[in-house]
Amino acid sequence: MDDTDFSLFGQKNKHKKDKADATQIAKTPTSELDLKRIIISRPTNEDTYENCARAGIALILNHKDVKGQKQRVGTERDRDDMEATLQGFGFDVRTFDDLTFSEINDKLKEVAREDHSQNDCFVLAVMSHGTEGKVYAKDMSYPVERLWNPFLGDNCKTLKNKPKLFFIQACRGANLEKAVEFSSFAVMTRELVPEPAAAVQPITYAIPSTADMLVFYSTFDKFFSFRNVDDGSWFIQSLCRVLDQAAANEAGTPEGAELLRLLTAVNRKVAYEYQSNTKNEALNQMKEMPNFMSTLTKTFQLRVKPKT
Repeated sequence: MDDTDFSLFGQKNKHKKDKADATQIAKTPTSELDLKRIIISRPTNEDTYENCARAGIALILNHKDVKGQKQRVGTERDRDDMEATLQGFGFDVRTFDDLTFSEINDKLKEVAREDHSQNDCFVLAVMSHGTEGKVYAKDMSYPVERLWNPFLGDNCKTLKNKPKLFFIQACRGANLEKAVEFSSFAVMTRELVPEPAAAVQPITYAIPSTADMLVFYSTFDKFFSFRNVDDGSWFIQSLCRVLDQAAANEAGTPEGAELLRLLTAVNRKVAYEYQSNTKNEALNQMKEMPNFMSTLTKTFQLRVKPKT
């Protein structure tokens, strides 16, 4: 069993008035150009992310030995399966084991400086111990937002308007997810009518710097995340199986597979198929509930691309 994980994109704002919130953090213009610059926000009819030539870069940060923590036995299975799964989509996969925080920080900044303009997206998978709001490097814990800060829109220009996906296998607290039984449920379906593709217009849009991100956690906030010492973690193994199946089917077609539908399938797989089985009564017959937080602004169709 892992230790803990993190918060969302930031703390909740307790102020009630937008104007007051903004004035507390507004920066003083530093030049005449800043004073005259006008930012215009406008609607868009584009509802799908661009289909680029390459899948993109995928980083895997795997941690087995963490200072002051129990060894994460079985994480090699997660690392290897995740690497194979991402390679199956054509990602340029770069795997690193037991990096220190300084090494992680340097590596993230280095990748953020690369040219992602011909890539569909960016992926970062982290497997480690965690605590509330933090994840562990080899030598120390650090705020989880340090993982995505280098790739925000104002820091990584070539990833603007592209999905940035973060998969995090780590605990987020000490609570255990208990099983809740039920006997039946009704299946609800909804038919979606596709709209005609909108013509691309040569105009400039203004979007938040945290737009177009998705963070998929292995467990709910303040809860444990389970890992089998032989078979790997419930979350990473489920994620790999769902993505592998998609790569062999709809993601291999020009239309691709809708990412959020796949991630919902991962949630369902972990929630329904996994349950702890241990002689420790306090940990026995417990469940796990992955969850993702998204600021994606369009539909992302995940496609298999030629290997880079």
